[in-house]
Amino acid sequence: MSRDELPDLERLSLAEKDDLIRALWPLHVVVGHLRAEVEELQAKVRELEGKRSQDSHNSSKPPSSDGLAKPPAKPHSLRKSGQHPNGGQPGPTGQTLKQVDKPDRVLVHRPPAHCPACQCPLGKAAVVETRQVFDLPPLRFEVTEHQVLAATCACGQVCRGEFPEGVSSPVQYGPAAWAAVVHLTHHPMMPVQRTAQLMGDFFELPMAEATVLAAAKEAVVRLSPTVGAIGEALQVAEVAHADETGLRVAGSLHWMHVMATTLLTWVACHAKRGRQAFDDLGILAGFLGTLIHDGWKPYRDLLCKHGQCNAHHLRELTYLFEDLGQAWAGRMIDLLLSCQQRM
Repeated sequence: MSRDELPDLERLSLAEKDDLIRALWPLHVVVGHLRAEVEELQAKVRELEGKRSQDSHNSSKPPSSDGLAKPPAKPHSLRKSGQHPNGGQPGPTGQTLKQVDKPDRVLVHRPPAHCPACQCPLGKAAVVETRQVFDLPPLRFEVTEHQVLAATCACGQVCRGEFPEGVSSPVQYGPAAWAAVVHLTHHPMMPVQRTAQLMGDFFELPMAEATVLAAAKEAVVRLSPTVGAIGEALQVAEVAHADETGLRVAGSLHWMHVMATTLLTWVACHAKRGRQAFDDLGILAGFLGTLIHDGWKPYRDLLCKHGQCNAHHLRELTYLFEDLGQAWAGRMIDLLLSCQQRM
């Protein structure tokens, strides 16, 4: 009989059976341990594969981390079929163009003088249809010259007018141009070079990059009291939202921090992302209300009350539902979305 064949148990004595059990029992124990290790490794593989499949639609990862590759599959919609029709939804009015009662200019397009069918002269024409084109007028800078006059009194005293406040140089940019470059560099966050170029392309008013930077520095001085007042108001708010996103400053990674309510928004840039930035900026560290955030640990370490943003809840639930097949996560998604629709 081959050593690999099972012996005939009916012919074995009790002692031989005991010997066989003693020989095989260590192997049974090893197999049990190996089975547990295999199950553990399989769980780790599933976890790693799940993390690899995570992107901005099913986790708290920012969209910038998705890279240029397209997702392997089209993300599942979180709304039920037929729940909302395509197109505009009730609520916000949107930006659809509508004809105005008093257009700035009217161009009349008359019919021919004679009928093309019978060549008879046509009578008085009437408006049968109107179409309106919304466009931008020619954009160009406007130059305002300030002239100061002087007159000599009979006593010999020379009296002269005064330039308005802020008109301090023979040539300078006005407040609207100054505000435009500040808006472009800080709201759409355009690079300084592009802002300077755009002022020339749009308004025929090219600027040096140094001029754009000077406008930003003056805005800092003028707006500091307003920014401070916003920060003080946020510190005593009952509920506020906080987040941060990365950006490049002179080639180095910095972080744009934001804290906001429905009426107030405070934004600041810092070289650090976490607690050091919170302490240096001086807004979050003193906040004691309820802070809504993405669950990042430096936020959780703050002394305030905490609530996680439902957008992040939905992303995490999407991962559990789509990638791990956990049905309860799908039901929770439906519950959160139904709560949102009732608000």
